[in-house]
Amino acid sequence: MSMQTRLNQISARQHGLITRSQAIEAGLSPSAVQRRLHDHRWIPIRSGVYAIGGLAPTWERAVMAACLAGGRGTVASHVTAARLWDLDRVPPADRIHVTSDPRRRIRLDGVTAHRSTRLSAADVATRRRIPVTAPARTIIEVSALMGTADTGKCVDDALRRGLVTIELLRASVARVAGPGRRRLRVVRATLCDRLPDYDPGDSNLEVRALRTLAAAGLPAPVQQHRILVDGRTRRIDLAYPAEQVAIELDGWAWHGNIGAFHADRPTRNELTSLGWAVLQITADATPDTIVRWVERTLASRTAVNLRTTA
Repeated sequence: MSMQTRLNQISARQHGLITRSQAIEAGLSPSAVQRRLHDHRWIPIRSGVYAIGGLAPTWERAVMAACLAGGRGTVASHVTAARLWDLDRVPPADRIHVTSDPRRRIRLDGVTAHRSTRLSAADVATRRRIPVTAPARTIIEVSALMGTADTGKCVDDALRRGLVTIELLRASVARVAGPGRRRLRVVRATLCDRLPDYDPGDSNLEVRALRTLAAAGLPAPVQQHRILVDGRTRRIDLAYPAEQVAIELDGWAWHGNIGAFHADRPTRNELTSLGWAVLQITADATPDTIVRWVERTLASRTAVNLRTTA
């Protein structure tokens, strides 16, 4: 393998970037590095970090450059990691955040550097070819910026996408916990509402509906109830099977796309033809409205069932 091939392989893994030390380790002399910089074949991005290959600059390349300039073990973290993981409800930031070993003191323009003695291998991952804090650790770090309500929605979204489990979150909290970590109060409060077998539902609206019903003292419906209709399995967002009451959460934002939105319409018609009462709850439904609809529908269905069996 030629030296140029080795250099290209390294930069390909790093969004078109290479460090001075990596280039020298690959066999390039310090003077050869300088010639490439003088000829503008390599462009300085950070101190000791260069762009090669003529690729257009991207946000990911800027994050990778900050991690490389920070030195071995430096990873994207906090709101930067949240953006890499596409975490829900996390506020945007105009600076890149990285975390490193406490022995390193990183000072880079446009970068907020954090140091941690509790960054274990279990708290580090790779996302878009960038070293980054794992989703569970990232949620912990940004929870104080969001508060309990938005942290809960962020956790539920991450659970639905398979980025975390309740067990992983609890284990990450245990690793991070210690003196001076008061910001864990938010994520601890969020976890208190979520037992190990907690189901985040199919959307934040589903979770809100479940909590509204529980707060009103109504029985808990079955989540994602499956029913066989004309040989096909259909899913009901929330259901009271004994009373044949279906609660469907309405709107494109909750179904993800227009195709799924329209696909639900035949299901509702089929349920109605089979004798089910179908309630449609939208994002703007108030808690009082949700409780009133469900209470009345359950009461009427119970009355019908009693008359039928009498």
